[in-house]
Amino acid sequence: MKPPTGSPLLQVQDLSVGIRRGSAYLLGVDAIGFQVQAGEIVGILGESGCGKTLTALSILGLLPPGIHLTRGSILFDGLELLSLSERELCGIRGKDLSMVFQEPMNSLNPLLTIGRQIAEPLRLHGSKNKRLIEGEVLDIMGKLGLPEPIKLAAAYPHQLSGGMRQRVMLALAMVCKPKLLIADEATTALDLSTQAQILHLLKRINQEFGTSILFISHDLGVISRLCDRVLVMYVGRVLEEGSVEAVFGDPRHEYTKGLIGSIPQPEQKGKPLLSIPGKVPTIKEKPLGCPFAPRCSKVRDRCTARFPDAVSLNGEHQVRCMAVTDYA
Repeated sequence: MKPPTGSPLLQVQDLSVGIRRGSAYLLGVDAIGFQVQAGEIVGILGESGCGKTLTALSILGLLPPGIHLTRGSILFDGLELLSLSERELCGIRGKDLSMVFQEPMNSLNPLLTIGRQIAEPLRLHGSKNKRLIEGEVLDIMGKLGLPEPIKLAAAYPHQLSGGMRQRVMLALAMVCKPKLLIADEATTALDLSTQAQILHLLKRINQEFGTSILFISHDLGVISRLCDRVLVMYVGRVLEEGSVEAVFGDPRHEYTKGLIGSIPQPEQKGKPLLSIPGKVPTIKEKPLGCPFAPRCSKVRDRCTARFPDAVSLNGEHQVRCMAVTDYA
């Protein structure tokens, strides 16, 4: 784990995002907070519907219509993003803050060549010299290991494999050399070999460009291989967080234990896998208190009364669980 140095590059505090229903909000992200240091890779782990993507879209100011940020603070490189106008945000998005989504075919324009699309952020952020732009495009493609950059720049998205399209998306996101890259399930739709290549590429981006990465995934294996720290989310809440070594090596929340226990291990061949009873509630069904309480084997009455405060187990590990509070 990389030690914190100075002020965080990204600091999210008390962030809540929801859908308005009458005079109240149904919260898909509920009072979460976390930090990303310069040069750090932080993972957000959780099942579908836990609020991972809403968190990312909130940081970028790209929440879809009907979904509102109800409270919170998002400081990026000393700027309060929530106080900026749309024009001011456009000056940051794609330049200092970029994002890569799960399915590149939904992000790439099928009618434009790869080279033109990678060049677009440079044009939007003030570059006018056509020759310099072309040079920057070929340079970033070469640095990220895309083969035959000149030929590839003239190709269209449908002519490329899924893995190559995802590499193109990384080149597009990195062409302005941002300080923070958000990757939302960027390896989920790829086969294992291509997934490993993309993870290696993300490591290179982090090490060679000094780019911080916020990596969103439901895959524990991917998070453990790539990230320095991890946040475990469930129904809009952060239940456990800390260094990857601390959280995966000594999980303390029953939800984290369940996720880790459900992964097949060679020594358990022939034995039934651990499963978490019940199902993930929708935001309409989210209970009071700890959202995992209805599925937890250690639940007690006060678990349903209020959401527990964070308990610090050491400098690299925090958990929000009433059972842990009793013994901390």
